[in-house]
Amino acid sequence: MERRDFLGAGIALTGALAVRSLRAQPGNSNRAAVVIGVDKPGNLPKLRAAGSGARAVAEWLRGEGFDVKLFVDDPNPVKASDLFAAINAFVDRGTLEQLVIYFAGHGFISGSLEEFWLLSEGPGNPNEAVSLFESCKSAELSGIPNVVFISDACRSRADSLSAERVHGTVVFPSKASTPNAISDVDQFLATRVGAAAYEYSVTESTAAFQGIYTACFLDAFNHPYATMVQTVDGKPVIPNRRLKPYLAQEVPKRAQAVSITLEQRPDSKIYSDEPTYIGHVSGSGRLAAGSGTPTLSDVVSSTLGTGGIGGGALHYSAQAISEIAVTSGFDRARNSIVEARGLPSQLSARSGFAISGQRVESVVAKPGIKTDFVNSPAQNRPSALVEVDVRAIRAASVALRFVDGSGTVIAALDEYIGNVVVDEGKVSNVSYVPSRQSPMRSVYESEAKRLEQLHAAVATAAQFGVFRIEGPKETRRGAAAQLADRIRMLKGIDPTLGLYAAYAYADAGLADKVDSVRGIMRGDLGTDLFDVAMLAGALSGRRLDDPNGPVPFCPMLSQGWGLLRVKDIRLPEAVAAARDHLRVSLWMTLDREGMQIVENVLRSGRVR
Repeated sequence: MERRDFLGAGIALTGALAVRSLRAQPGNSNRAAVVIGVDKPGNLPKLRAAGSGARAVAEWLRGEGFDVKLFVDDPNPVKASDLFAAINAFVDRGTLEQLVIYFAGHGFISGSLEEFWLLSEGPGNPNEAVSLFESCKSAELSGIPNVVFISDACRSRADSLSAERVHGTVVFPSKASTPNAISDVDQFLATRVGAAAYEYSVTESTAAFQGIYTACFLDAFNHPYATMVQTVDGKPVIPNRRLKPYLAQEVPKRAQAVSITLEQRPDSKIYSDEPTYIGHVSGSGRLAAGSGTPTLSDVVSSTLGTGGIGGGALHYSAQAISEIAVTSGFDRARNSIVEARGLPSQLSARSGFAISGQRVESVVAKPGIKTDFVNSPAQNRPSALVEVDVRAIRAASVALRFVDGSGTVIAALDEYIGNVVVDEGKVSNVSYVPSRQSPMRSVYESEAKRLEQLHAAVATAAQFGVFRIEGPKETRRGAAAQLADRIRMLKGIDPTLGLYAAYAYADAGLADKVDSVRGIMRGDLGTDLFDVAMLAGALSGRRLDDPNGPVPFCPMLSQGWGLLRVKDIRLPEAVAAARDHLRVSLWMTLDREGMQIVENVLRSGRVR
């Protein structure tokens, strides 16, 4: 099932929404919430628990002393402009300590790996959706110490909702903020990337429905683990940080109770420190935490040996970690990357690409750059070798079109061979190795095994959306130092390690670390990679039609396309149009029409 579905389970999960209304506490006008429930966007199937879930959350938050603005589509439509106005008014107060944004309804992941919430007039109106990713980035500059986004929505692919061309709206105002005043933006997401979230009937005898995630979230404050509870001002509360393990264990358990075949695994990104909390404990029951189940974050932490990367904690057995790595598909994805490692050695050229998983139909660069390619005759695993001569200019943008019409735009780097892995019609991985002509070749050969394993782990974590640095600011800095120690030397051998690190640092709000990565890579490569320069702010406010600009002329990682508006980066209109043709993939993958757009731009010679 590829969207939030209804499940007539015929069971009642006691207490899930039986939230006691707490007395509003004096002096809590510094906390506010915007609560959204959309049961029926456009002509999509009607949901049965989005509006009711939003009302239950609004009632709970009012009981906690929040100033709540509730938006549900019964009877009036929910519009992006109304949400922006409400949030902007709260931000303008300048006195808020915490702002909660809750949404229940249809959601999806776009080709740029952005998450969108569909409002009443979406997807027909491409602006009537909330861009969660961009709104989170804008929230970081709001000046509010803690902003919390709670999403009870699917994160399935856009084509499952016919929403490929939805661009959405940023519902937070653009505000200037000093680097030291970056807000802690926590995210509680109902399911992991690419998966559905579900709602179910409470009993066979009623028409009431509940969202599994919302019910579980609210029940955390009725029946928390004993280890979740902290006393603040003499009252028991549940800090945001302590909600994460509860949700990781209880949401899948509740889904299984509804249907043994149902799988829903939530995702949480927590940057606030204790005792930051949303609500007090409203019930007397306490649950034993149990042994719990490791998450993909724990797999990443275990694989990389860095407890802060991925947000996981190394407290599970090796067997439990291994089981999750297998059942989640993490091991399969990692192995497909490792299996492609031998191809670059077959190319004797000074620079170019080795393609694994697809054959090549065409290679396009700007006029004057010589390219050539040959496809492998092997039938079991299609592949190709591409030669690109960039010795005179050190780097260039190259469009690789595969035989199915899809393709990508990638940086050709002098004295490097790019290893491109295509899996199920999408570019799942890119890495670089020094070519035989490079002075770094001997260093690569001595470090090849360690580099391959590290790259495969990092790339797979990024593919699953769990290569990130979480925790309070000092914790993030410590984890960033760990990451830097692991890849400092190796990113000179494989620039994509620096690329991944820059994204992790930027997501964690560590701007100085991003600047450091950019400086080192620029010195090594003699040019800027688009993604790293963008993350460092070097492209902001510029119109990028410079033939001497970064390479390639657009983001290589799909998620970079979602940052263009936030970073105020103005791609030429002819290039920006390609965004509507992105496939859901870690590395930018365009459909046939998208490839035609970027090939025409390259042939014009207007970009590098």
